[in-house]
Amino acid sequence: MIKRPRVICLMMTSVDGKILGEKWGDDKLVKILKESFEKVHELIGNKSWIVGRTTMEKDFTHYAKPVHKEVDQVIRREDFVANRHADSFAVVIDGHAKLGWNSSDMLGQHVITVLTEPVKDSYLAHLQEIGVSYIFAGKDSVDLKVVLEKLTALFGIETLMLEGGGHLNGSFLNEGLIDEYNQLLLPLADGRMETTSVFEIEEKNRKFDATLLQLQEVKQIEHEVVWLRYKVLGQV
Repeated sequence: MIKRPRVICLMMTSVDGKILGEKWGDDKLVKILKESFEKVHELIGNKSWIVGRTTMEKDFTHYAKPVHKEVDQVIRREDFVANRHADSFAVVIDGHAKLGWNSSDMLGQHVITVLTEPVKDSYLAHLQEIGVSYIFAGKDSVDLKVVLEKLTALFGIETLMLEGGGHLNGSFLNEGLIDEYNQLLLPLADGRMETTSVFEIEEKNRKFDATLLQLQEVKQIEHEVVWLRYKVLGQV
């Protein structure tokens, strides 16, 4: 049996299931409510996490442009492991190499970026120079099952926190790759029809009608935030 990490999805939502907390304004209480996410992340106790390219550039790399290093040779499309023994890892799905990196460290975690084969040699050369690990997970599109298998095989990752956005969460859900779902229900409503929800799957790609969950625990934590923890049973 091929090994992969246990995937725990953790998301912070409004009562109407919306994410993208930056749309909720900068009121002091809203800021306090949003702090519950990092607190629960620490309580769960797993440090390695994975997000999509949009979340990474919005919240962490702040739209930095890709950096390219002049190279006069072809770089083979092989996985590059710069640090297998880091205490924790920040993993990002960036199949088309749109993120800009100037460090291999993200909030104390070693960066692993997931790419597809058409990326430029000059981009790979820069990643190698600054010590960012990268893995290939497909020729033209990312295969999430391959991603997870490589994260365990190459980096020894046994548990991985999936933390959005909605498209990436939906892709994991669609492939049956989420083992546990944790939702922090904040006492606020969004109400926007266009705001992203926790799981988003394009109908043409959908592989099931619904995913069944089993409630494991309910907690009310600080500031009337409700923490729901579910086991994922399967798809129907």
